[in-house]
Amino acid sequence: MKIQVWSDFRCPFCYIGKTHLDRALKELNIDAELEFMSYELDRDMPQTSDVGAIEGLAQKYGISIQEARDRMDSVVRMAKDTDLHYDFDNLIDVNSFNAHRVLHIAKQKGLGNEFGKAVMSAHLEHGKNINDAETLIALGKSVGLSKEDVTHALEADEVAMYVRQEQQLAQMVGVKGVPFFLIDGKLSLSGAQPVEVMKQALNYAQEMQAAPSFDGPVCEDGSCDI
Repeated sequence: MKIQVWSDFRCPFCYIGKTHLDRALKELNIDAELEFMSYELDRDMPQTSDVGAIEGLAQKYGISIQEARDRMDSVVRMAKDTDLHYDFDNLIDVNSFNAHRVLHIAKQKGLGNEFGKAVMSAHLEHGKNINDAETLIALGKSVGLSKEDVTHALEADEVAMYVRQEQQLAQMVGVKGVPFFLIDGKLSLSGAQPVEVMKQALNYAQEMQAAPSFDGPVCEDGSCDI
């Protein structure tokens, strides 16, 4: 079984959804090939930012800081139920393209799953700047990449082109929000589905039965269902 997972490291639901998928696979004792696929919620996201995540949400939707915090708190509780510990107070919300570039090299070396999880944790739980070269080098080294691997990813035009091709493929297969899971090229799930829904979909795929799409909370271009 092969599962392609389109996600953006900036998307809080993507880490939750991927964790739910991992648990479903473990509970069903399924040995699947997982592939992180690149998706950007906002290609125009700035390279640097002095605006915190909560303040940015308030500005985006024209709501108060307290209202924005209340919305974020609901996502924090959802993450906590999955044993993830989001820290929106210290989150640095910047462009994620560089992280996707390094992901491509990590996938080439069989480390895509490990690197993807490391970046999401760094961004959502530990307040790291995932657009920063030194941060990406450290994250790459933590999963087995070399400094040269990361530097090449950040500088090579062909790596950038490959990331854009993956994003185009997302449009072709019908990705409208992330996380988006495509199982064996025939069954799709959208959003941070509960573990039991993930298990149901995985069982469908194993039985080679036609199944409907499953929809849950997602991040779409420029916004999340918060």
